[in-house]
Amino acid sequence: MTTHGRILLVEDDEDFGRSLALILKHKGFLPQWTASGEQALDVLAGKCFDVVITDMLMPGMNGLEFLRKFREIHGADTPVVMITGYGSVNEAVEAMKAGAFGYFLKPVNQDEICLTLEKAMEMGRLKNENLLLREEIKDCKGDLFVGASPRIRHLFEEAASLAQSDVNILITGESGSGKEVLARFIHDHSGRAARPFLAINCQAYALSLIESELFGYRGGSFTGAKAKGKAGKIESAAGGTLFLDEIGDLDPSIQVKLLRVLETRTIEPIGGSAAVPVNFRLICATNQDLPERIKIKLFRDDLYYRINTVRLQVPPLRERAEDIPALAMHFLARFSAEQKKGILRLSKAAEKRLLNHDWPGNIRELKNAMEAAVALAKNDKIDVGELRIEGAINQDCLSSQNFAQARQDFERSFFQSHFEACGGHITEMARRTGVDRKQLYKKLYEYGIVVKELQDEKGE
Repeated sequence: MTTHGRILLVEDDEDFGRSLALILKHKGFLPQWTASGEQALDVLAGKCFDVVITDMLMPGMNGLEFLRKFREIHGADTPVVMITGYGSVNEAVEAMKAGAFGYFLKPVNQDEICLTLEKAMEMGRLKNENLLLREEIKDCKGDLFVGASPRIRHLFEEAASLAQSDVNILITGESGSGKEVLARFIHDHSGRAARPFLAINCQAYALSLIESELFGYRGGSFTGAKAKGKAGKIESAAGGTLFLDEIGDLDPSIQVKLLRVLETRTIEPIGGSAAVPVNFRLICATNQDLPERIKIKLFRDDLYYRINTVRLQVPPLRERAEDIPALAMHFLARFSAEQKKGILRLSKAAEKRLLNHDWPGNIRELKNAMEAAVALAKNDKIDVGELRIEGAINQDCLSSQNFAQARQDFERSFFQSHFEACGGHITEMARRTGVDRKQLYKKLYEYGIVVKELQDEKGE
């Protein structure tokens, strides 16, 4: 049972209003009944409530007018649930567009409206729990925006501008480049920031699961369905943002249903018989070439034009190499604090190694590399020996080096990768590389791959 949720009920029908107030009180809420929108605004001037329930059709100020006035005065923090005896889909859509959290027809099902109130209050609790955190990070641009390269500065400016609108956005870029970070930044700086940001990876779900995950289902609609049913991500976004990652992998049959949702702003849960109005902002992301997928009939062109109102391209890390040192220090500071280590710094050789790497995994790869480096650090300096970076050295970077520097970087990478592949077993490493053991020890010491003398194991 919900405990002490403060509910303001706005209802001109005295019998219905008092009856619903008694039901809510019995369910554990703390309701207060008012007979008009004007009276409710007077009450709200002096008291705070967790949720407001308002009738749609009332003399004087109707429910939509009250909702808009309430939002104008008190902002979007308090959820508002609409009820009406003469509902229509268009009316419901208007209510959701105006910022309603839920919409019910009279007579109201007690369990359903109480469940909606609980969800609304839970959203409020989560918001309060994160309020201090939001204050701390409200000026933070996130990992993606660390650095000062022109492309990132321009991307930040575009994202900040788009946050003020509700247009659909398609974010493109390589895996690990920061597409979800960009989507979260837009949400956190929008008028929907107090509402949920729900992310779903379209690639991670089988066809049999993605439909129920997106659209939800009603109880008993299929074998194994929960008795109470389940709200999908679209419905649960409730005034917030829905982020569909890897949209290019969404099955064509689901693409059709998503297109209909975008056109009608309603959903039909599996097993449901009535359209449910929804209110959310859509941001999609992909690392695929959607026009090419359209050509081979794997992506619908009409959906593409719907989701691609504005396109943002996130550059790969190798195209913003000037930001690598700043990003590395950003992660270094974060993981040093998390792992309770002192202030760490990069050696010149380590910084050069970072700049010479191609970063096929982009920011995600750099982040993981710095986390591992902090864990392996034996003093206040991160050297090449602590960097666990796989792959070849960037040839473009090598072109700016002299032969001695290029050879040194190659040898360091070569011996580091073989040392790890052989698990530190020197005999096996000598066999694979064709370098004798004495020379191997010398190179391992020289490049800081080992920091104390290795003892030969018996039987090597």
